[in-house]
Amino acid sequence: MSFENLRRIFNPSSIAIVGASDDEGSVGRALTLNLTQTGFKGPVYLVNPRKNKIHGIDTCPSVTTLPETVDLAVMATPAAVVPSVVEECGQKGIRGLIVISAGFKETGLKGLELEKQITSIQQKYEGMRIVGPNCLGVMRPTLGLNATFARKTVRPGKVAFISQSGALCTSILD
Repeated sequence: MSFENLRRIFNPSSIAIVGASDDEGSVGRALTLNLTQTGFKGPVYLVNPRKNKIHGIDTCPSVTTLPETVDLAVMATPAAVVPSVVEECGQKGIRGLIVISAGFKETGLKGLELEKQITSIQQKYEGMRIVGPNCLGVMRPTLGLNATFARKTVRPGKVAFISQSGALCTSILD
């Protein structure tokens, strides 16, 4: 694995939010606001098949209709559709993915099967790296990158923090 494979996640130049939303209280809304209002300098594309605009921003109906191949796709969709979205990302050439969506092995055998499908699809596409599923996401304040559903964004500094536990991360952010 090369650094380039991780650069797309930790230093993206463009992002797509799959499952972007303006529905109050939704993870898709939190992601949309965090990625469009925290100073990220690159383009952020919103993907939602049911809405033409979200917060005044035009949307794309699917990953395959994005106007460019983004570095990073951040997913907040129902678990059942995540494998098909991962496949679309692979076909589009997107190699950095963050799967915020829950409903995988933590829910039992059906969720475990979905997770196996994601892994199988990932292996088809050289260099594809995935953070998640069922994760808080990734935050890098120096870039204005808040690809999480956390309510708080931290100021840039000299400390990095990585945790398996989203609950621990949000507690520390709070």
